This record gives sequence, structure tokens and C-alpha cells, in this order.
Amino acid sequence: MRFVFPLVLLAWLGAACTQGGPRLEARGKQVFTENCASCHSLDPGVVIVGPALAGVVSRATAQGTDPRAFLEQAVLTPAAKIVPGFANLMPVDFERRLSPDDLEALFAFLLTLE
Repeated sequence: MRFVFPLVLLAWLGAACTQGGPRLEARGKQVFTENCASCHSLDPGVVIVGPALAGVVSRATAQGTDPRAFLEQAVLTPAAKIVPGFANLMPVDFERRLSPDDLEALFAFLLTLE
């Protein structure tokens, strides 16, 4: 019985860490700022190099695409679908440059961009 509480606590902490939430999204915003913000704006209609990402979730949904799958493809295999009016300038090595945790955080943040 003495070991039940620590095991339950560890299980709860593990679940809390993998479910995302504000901390994961905050980390994702930091990853975005460090790796994406030099080319992508979060403000509607503001183009730096690539398309603005404001409303990206709504745009993916309107196209009948799962937003998470849309974002994964855009980040991990960007040449698969180029946004009309933009050149194929997206780096292709984010999966190598970013850790799996950083990618997960980035996607969690991008999914807040309704």
C-alpha cells in the first residue's frame, strides 16, 4: 500500500506532461519565435517571406484537411504543397533540426492559431 500513492502520482504527472496545455503551447511559441518568425507572421495579411499563419487552423479545416496533418506536412515536407503565390523557400530539415518535443510543442502552438 505504501507504493500505491507514488505510483499514482507518477502516472498522473506523466499524463499531465504529455497532454499539452498552456506550458506546451508557450514552449511552442518560443520554438516558433526562434525558428519560424523570421519568415512567417502571426498577424493576418502580413507577409514576411512565407504566408502569414494567422487563421491557419481555420484555413486547413475549410479545405477539408485535418489541421494537425496539414501543419505536419507544411513543416516536415513543405514541398508537398506550396501555397499559391509563394516560392518553395521553406527549409526541409526541421525534423532533423528540432527535437521531437520541440516539434510537438510547435504543433501545439500552431494549433491555437484559429
